[in-house]
Amino acid sequence: MKKQEEDLFFELCRFKNKKADEMEALLEDYASPSVLGHLFFNRMQAIAYGTLKDCGLLWLVNREFRNSLAAAHQQNSQKNNSFFDCLGRLCEILSPHTKRYAMLKGALLCQLYPEGYRTSNDVDLLVRPKDVTVIGETLQDAGFRQGHIQNGEFVPATRREIVESKMLRGETVPYILEVNLPQMRYFEVDINFSLDYKNGDTDILSDMLAHTVVNRSGKRGIVTLDPIDFFIHLCMHLYKETTTLPWVKMKRDMTLYKFCDLYMLLHDWTLEDMQSLFRRAEELKVSDICRAAILWTDDLFGAHNTALVDGVRSDLLGRESILHEVIAPSEHKKFIYTERDVRSRFFAEDRTALLKEVR
Repeated sequence: MKKQEEDLFFELCRFKNKKADEMEALLEDYASPSVLGHLFFNRMQAIAYGTLKDCGLLWLVNREFRNSLAAAHQQNSQKNNSFFDCLGRLCEILSPHTKRYAMLKGALLCQLYPEGYRTSNDVDLLVRPKDVTVIGETLQDAGFRQGHIQNGEFVPATRREIVESKMLRGETVPYILEVNLPQMRYFEVDINFSLDYKNGDTDILSDMLAHTVVNRSGKRGIVTLDPIDFFIHLCMHLYKETTTLPWVKMKRDMTLYKFCDLYMLLHDWTLEDMQSLFRRAEELKVSDICRAAILWTDDLFGAHNTALVDGVRSDLLGRESILHEVIAPSEHKKFIYTERDVRSRFFAEDRTALLKEVR
């Protein structure tokens, strides 16, 4: 992609601090198929539509470009209506266990974004290892079955898959219910009992689950983590996927919607919010992970509050290598990016080619 196409891509995604004049200067010549493809590949197409609409610039783009974004936004809105219906049903199913779980990521985030901007393919539950069985049995009693969706059809999990997922991945095989709603044939629930790529981190997990809240800021009140813990979990999840080699190979390590979640939440933060974040992160011993996630987000979206981000960058002095490291857990290997510019890495055709093994 040309630099102007890359610039336009990010302008379309930066919905919290839109720059209509800069977008308008780029749209006529650089609203290309490459930009459109990146928007869809990164699940940012509905945000781009909303940004253009809010700035009154939809008329400037090619009809196919415009119609593709409009249809995607409409589809997202329909899917979210189905998702929220399922979310309400799940809350009722799990009502006997409100102290045993927290809903993560999309269950709350889809409700915090403007309508249709973000969708979720499933609901992630965080539970203590000792509660996995009772939560799973409750879902099965409600009609959920463990398995996967392949070519649009449900495929039951084997006993071996169920056991290996628990032992090696820190999560269960998904629980799936056929619901046949608009844009959502199946509703999926994932039970997570680890915060890492392996089965572990029980102390941090238990600490977070001891401070759950009922968040009523969206259409559905849900049991979720305390707002600071919710943000920390997003940072930890993003860090895991961005720095683990299998995710890099699958090209799912830097999908922009994950960074956009942090961008949206950080946009209105104050110095006091940031201080609260890092006090809690210090307690959980994940401060540098949070710093890395915040700085990656800033490199991609640009700082709304430069002073806050500069403080985070200053706190990481001497440990900046965390921003460029990737691990291969099964091989016990560590790699480092030879390309230190995060935006350049984002647009790289093959990020594995930018990795050098650390011996």
